[in-house]
Amino acid sequence: MHFRSTNGMNRLLRTGLAYGREWLFGKGCALCGDPLLEPSEYQFCLCTNCQSHFSLEFASELRCPRCGRPLISEKTVCMACRQRESPPYDYALSLYPYQGVAKDLLANYKFQRNLQLGWFLATKMVESRRYLSSLGFEYDAWVPVPPRAGKLKEKGWDQMATLSQYISALEANKNVPVAPCLKRLPSESQKKLHRTERTINLKGKILTVHRVPKRVLLFDDVITTGATMRSCAESLRQGGAESVGVIALFYD
Repeated sequence: MHFRSTNGMNRLLRTGLAYGREWLFGKGCALCGDPLLEPSEYQFCLCTNCQSHFSLEFASELRCPRCGRPLISEKTVCMACRQRESPPYDYALSLYPYQGVAKDLLANYKFQRNLQLGWFLATKMVESRRYLSSLGFEYDAWVPVPPRAGKLKEKGWDQMATLSQYISALEANKNVPVAPCLKRLPSESQKKLHRTERTINLKGKILTVHRVPKRVLLFDDVITTGATMRSCAESLRQGGAESVGVIALFYD
C-alpha cells in the first residue's frame, strides 16, 4: 500500500513539475498544443498521442522496393515504378505520406526550426535502418542528400545537416556513421519543375567529394518523383558504392 502511495505521489510531483515547466516556458506539443508531461514527450516536443500517429508497422505492410511507398495491390512493385526503369539503388523505404499531421510535423521542424522534432525524426530513421538490417540489408554509413547550392545562405540553416547530427549521435555505438560524401552543383530548385524536368535538372550536378563507403544508406526528408534519389544513387555507384539503400521520411 505504501509502495502504491509513493508511486502516486511521485507521479503527482512529476505532473506538477511538468505543468510548471509548461507554464514557465510555454512549450506544449508541437502538433496539438497539449502540455508535455512525460520526459519522452518533452524530449521530442510531441505528446504521447501525437507520437502514436508515427508508429511504424513495417511487418504488416507491403511496400514497393523501388519507391518505398505502401502497395495497394498484391504485386511486388507499384504501378508507377513498373512504368520506369529500375532505380540505381537496391531498396527503398518511404515512411509517412506527406499530408495531414505528417506534413505539419515536417513544417514545424523545417520552417519553425523546432529541433526537438529533429530528434524524433532521427529516431524513426534509425528504427527504419534496423528494419532494413532485419531484411539482410546492412550498411556501412548514412549519406544525406546534399542541399541545393546557396540554400544555407538563403535559408540560414540546413535541416538535413541537423538531422545528420542527430542520426550520428543515435548510431554512435552501432558503427554506422554519417558520411556526407555528395555535393550538388548549382541548379534549379526541384520543387519548381515537372517530373521530366527534374531528372534533366540534376544530370551531372551531383558529385562525390569524399571517399564513398561500400554499403551506403541514402536519406532525405521528402521523396516526390525520386529524381533526386536516383541522381544521388548513380553518383554513389560511380564513386564505388557496391550497394545503395534509400530512406525518405515522407512521400508526396
